[in-house]
Amino acid sequence: MVVGEILDVERLEGYLNLIIKRDAKKQNLIGWVLAKDIQRKKLLEIGDRYSPAMTQAILLESVCEQMPIFIEAGQIFAGTEEDAFSASYALINPAFRIESFQGYNDEIAFYDDVKPGGKIADIEVTKQMIEDNRKFWSRHSSVAKIRNVYKKTGNQTKEAVYFVERVTGHTIPGFEEALEKGLKNIITELKEKKKKFPTKNDYFNSMIKTLQAAIILADRYSKLAGQRYEQEKNPTKKKELRLIEKTCRKIPRQGAENLYEALQSYILLWQVMNLEQLPNPYAFSVGNLDRIMQPYFKRTKVSKKLAVQLIRHFLAFFEVGDRDWAISQNIMVGGSDVKGDDLSNDMTYIILEAYHQSNRPQPNFSVKIHPHTPFEFYGAISKFMFNFGHSSPSFLNDIAVFSALKKKGIAEEDLKKYAIAGCQEPLIKGKENGNTTNSWLNLAKVLEISLNNGYSLITGEKLGPSYKELGLEENPFSSIAETKKIYYQYLDYFIQKMVSAANDCTKALSLLPIPFASFFMGGGETGIDMRDCNNGLGTKYNASGCLIHGLGTTADSLTVLKYLFDPDSEVKFSLNDLTTALKRNFEEFEELRNVIQKIPKFGNNILYADKEAVELAKVVSEKINRQKNPFGKNFAADWSSPSTNLLYGYWTGATPDGRGAREDLSFGLDPSTRMATSGLLTRILSQSKLDYEIMTGGSAVAMSINPDNVKEMNLKQKAQYLKDIINSIFNYSAEGKGQGLGYVYFNVFSSEQLLDVAEHPEKYPCPVIVRIHGQYGDARKLSPDILKKDIIPRLDSGSVSF
Repeated sequence: MVVGEILDVERLEGYLNLIIKRDAKKQNLIGWVLAKDIQRKKLLEIGDRYSPAMTQAILLESVCEQMPIFIEAGQIFAGTEEDAFSASYALINPAFRIESFQGYNDEIAFYDDVKPGGKIADIEVTKQMIEDNRKFWSRHSSVAKIRNVYKKTGNQTKEAVYFVERVTGHTIPGFEEALEKGLKNIITELKEKKKKFPTKNDYFNSMIKTLQAAIILADRYSKLAGQRYEQEKNPTKKKELRLIEKTCRKIPRQGAENLYEALQSYILLWQVMNLEQLPNPYAFSVGNLDRIMQPYFKRTKVSKKLAVQLIRHFLAFFEVGDRDWAISQNIMVGGSDVKGDDLSNDMTYIILEAYHQSNRPQPNFSVKIHPHTPFEFYGAISKFMFNFGHSSPSFLNDIAVFSALKKKGIAEEDLKKYAIAGCQEPLIKGKENGNTTNSWLNLAKVLEISLNNGYSLITGEKLGPSYKELGLEENPFSSIAETKKIYYQYLDYFIQKMVSAANDCTKALSLLPIPFASFFMGGGETGIDMRDCNNGLGTKYNASGCLIHGLGTTADSLTVLKYLFDPDSEVKFSLNDLTTALKRNFEEFEELRNVIQKIPKFGNNILYADKEAVELAKVVSEKINRQKNPFGKNFAADWSSPSTNLLYGYWTGATPDGRGAREDLSFGLDPSTRMATSGLLTRILSQSKLDYEIMTGGSAVAMSINPDNVKEMNLKQKAQYLKDIINSIFNYSAEGKGQGLGYVYFNVFSSEQLLDVAEHPEKYPCPVIVRIHGQYGDARKLSPDILKKDIIPRLDSGSVSF
């Protein structure tokens, strides 16, 4: 069937409106409960007679066989990821409040998110079903192990000194082989391969069963489309249903031959991957969609206009429910090879145009930039990112990312395959299990504890060793050098506690093998599950991530401490005065606080202050990068904080930089809010001093662009303006060289505009997309804590705005 003769550009645009309206009504996501119930009943039936990998394969097969499926009005592709997610992601939940958020350390908390009474087909998700599954799955060995982790960490994780989690998602599957060959041929190859590795027979059989489960699901969609075809009266819709029927009968069993088939195959593979890790496999990412789909576009006799609409429908697949709960799914375009040659293609600009025409909270969009990025590329982005309320991509600096990946041990031939998993973590597609949010570290809280003899200023609880327990004197702070030495001693203590807990989380996760996803991450070659901690690496690359919080807050605090010890500063306050002021949250210490606020801060290109940030980032990165996970591989220092700077700030007392107790910490690698007062270019000079090569897990920098600056520009002028901004941030010289910041995103708003959206959302009929971090959110539906306490304050024109 010729796709271009069946699908019409205008009709496909109209279908998208139907899909958007339908999603807006979906506030109670219940499919995952039904899927867990299917798994529960199957597990009760089979007991423990199979290996863990085969058990998980059987459970996935059961869901693919029994889960009710639909082809709803407006769909031109079969498939949904709706059944894999619960309505539980805090940052996009309007009800989210910092003071009541307890983190994600309750493994069964997502059962609280579902309301009983909803139906899927004729099956009602009852209160009894919810409770039966809550009780059943709470007894699973992986849940028990995780609960034991949090029991051990106690107040250290409760007060956000650090945090750990078992990560589901956060990888970039390599689906290309399946798109090209089809699963039937791959299964044949696996059957031959297992003959050569008899000790791995069971795991190969597990992978085969999951791949067959994907074919089962496709066949069910084909049959459903055929039934709908027989019932449909409209001749146009009949042709569309016949297209779905024939395509799903073919793929992913066989290889795709055109763009439509490749997109449909990708959707079904993605759906099965999500079902394997439900509920909430957040942050699966696609990678360079332009490179994946370019071969199929070249074989396809469709116009670019139709290709744009096909991509828009593909993007719509990633939208789940009324607030797009399937958050942190990332798609990329653009970039270069290691020689610096541009790799953009036809699909690059088709995808950019699709994002121009669609303005939805998911999926996230990132672009790779390099010194030879075509001007046309900047123009395609400028068509939409300067429009009020439109999404804007994250920008990744290929030169800086390549350097960091080399430092991490990535082979040169794999560098161009890097992509973003989730928010901004660079991983190698199909080859790297990054475990990127395995651990989270609060630098400012550790400083608080180190200045207070091991105690918390928030609760008074003892969270770490006393000075005596560390072998120190009762009052050990004799100089700035000694003070930093003591701080780093406390940091070492908590890093070891964090790593131990994080590794226990990784071991708990290994109790839930994922043979389907593992095949697409190298498991088809190794015969080892990507989560398996005991039998060698299932993936070529492996790490554990540590998201580090509070660089600006902590660096500025160290600068203040340095100033207090400096004999030339002529300051009349002592360290004892400061620690007393911190305990009282600066009450009755206004004069001291005034002195503190005048001391230079990171972000103003002042060596005295920037030096502390550079040193802190270097020391902490190296400490983290030295840690080992259960695979014997290194942790990766990740300098980002996806609004967790609010949460961790809430549990941190007053800090020496003048910040009050429970106020937010600095975001990512940014200066503290309102501390960089000399303009954005000066701030960039400060941030450029940081060593991005050792930030092996990624880095985050947030900036804004004042919309008034561009409203009178034509498209060419906007493109040049954007290119100039990027060149300055990434330090691209006229010779096409340079290595500046590694990652940046922009919010193109004034604070007044976003405040109006926050207070009068009813005035805005269309989505107002803002960057929360590496993810999008609709400002009309965000929690006031996220919008008013984090995003809007960081639009401060004195420090973040062009």
